[in-house]
Amino acid sequence: MKTNYLFNIIIFSCSLILTLHAQAQPAYQEIGMTDKTAFADNAPDWKIAGDIWYNPFRNKLKEEAGTGILLNISSGNNQAPLITKMEHGNMLLEFDFMLAPHASVTVYLQGRYGIRLTDSWTNKNSIAQACGTILNENLKSNAGEIQHALNISPRSNVARAPGLWQHLRAVFQAPQFDANGNKKSNARLLQVALNDVLIHEGIILPYIASDAPFKSESKTGPLVFSTGNRMAFKNIHYAFFEDREIEKVLMPVPVPINGKVPLVVTPVNKTIIQRCFLGEKDRKMTVCAVIGEPGQIHYGINLEQGSIIRLWKGDFIDATTMWESRGEIQLARPLGSVISLPSQPLFAQLANGQAPWPQLMQQEYKLKGYFLDKQGRPVFNYTFNGLQISDRTVPSDDNRILTRTLQFGNNAAGNDLCIRLAAGDKIEKLEDGLYAINNKSYYLRLDGNKQRGAILRNINGREELLIPASALSAQGLTWSYIW
Repeated sequence: MKTNYLFNIIIFSCSLILTLHAQAQPAYQEIGMTDKTAFADNAPDWKIAGDIWYNPFRNKLKEEAGTGILLNISSGNNQAPLITKMEHGNMLLEFDFMLAPHASVTVYLQGRYGIRLTDSWTNKNSIAQACGTILNENLKSNAGEIQHALNISPRSNVARAPGLWQHLRAVFQAPQFDANGNKKSNARLLQVALNDVLIHEGIILPYIASDAPFKSESKTGPLVFSTGNRMAFKNIHYAFFEDREIEKVLMPVPVPINGKVPLVVTPVNKTIIQRCFLGEKDRKMTVCAVIGEPGQIHYGINLEQGSIIRLWKGDFIDATTMWESRGEIQLARPLGSVISLPSQPLFAQLANGQAPWPQLMQQEYKLKGYFLDKQGRPVFNYTFNGLQISDRTVPSDDNRILTRTLQFGNNAAGNDLCIRLAAGDKIEKLEDGLYAINNKSYYLRLDGNKQRGAILRNINGREELLIPASALSAQGLTWSYIW
């Protein structure tokens, strides 16, 4: 009872903090995406679209007519910047963006202070020039010429793959001037979060970025998007605030348990397998494991259901509650930018093609433990109605992808067995065996032989990607998570 009580207190407290934080924020305004009237008229390289997608491996664009998305359609280097008619001082800014492979765009607050959004998905664990780099100040020679810009890299590289929607949140404090126009205080980026991870805090901006469209500082200025590559924006929201309201617009930072320094677990030279509990809304999943890789690509699995329920890159876990006060709470907190997947069963026997997917694993399932392969990675073993299954997930493609393989010892489960690979509000079949899951939150890729057997269905407003037993073979079933 004490463990559940403490867990519920933590969940309730976090929910209350987030609720109060959301209620206290100044009112958001939105830049409309039905046309380009919110912007100056000198941006012919931008258009309004209804839906888009960039192939992450072949730099190919697909687009659909409609509204809601602002799309850059040129790959030239001499484009006019996209400038809002709105001007701002202190501002909380949030928007979603999508990049083509190797694309880069700079967002200039007040048209002067730059945050560079670049495709750093291919960076091998490097934060140098990663997505979210701040263009901080100019270094000048004695003659006054600009030599180069000194940039500030983000704390971690949490960029997602090209063609997936990403989210930026920035809290900007404008510079202040006296009655004579002399600057009293520098501009600041109080917080910058990429994909829900704080990557900058308290950054002072003493100078204008060298390539900024506006060359002198002021109390206000427009939002400017400057790009030479193909990319897109949507859901651009902003809120103005006074200096006295700063605390209302900052993201809450996790509070240490009982004032303790967080216990962060980091894989260094080998894979780490940690049995743990994982939290989901107001409940605790108690038969779980998190698997961390030195290449900074990790996952969490609910072993009662056979389902991978967390994907993330960057730092591994905060294990404070697993050790503090005798580890009563036992929650592992994944660090980095986390993608949460549904926790329903991986396998099920369905009476027909319209039967709903069960919420809990059927009685025919048994977890048989795991062993370590030659690389020290776990291979989980299950049986399902007599079907013997081994389950192995490994990093691939320079630690950009997690590839999962199921091997089957026999096919005693019958043809009514199905494996659910993904579920979400929207699943789109793209090309090259790729499926975009949950409105382009992540990709799932099937090999060519299995694509023909995949079933994409809609049940009660939720879309699911299934593989029936008839598509299984002695070679097993392999798919990859890409994000």
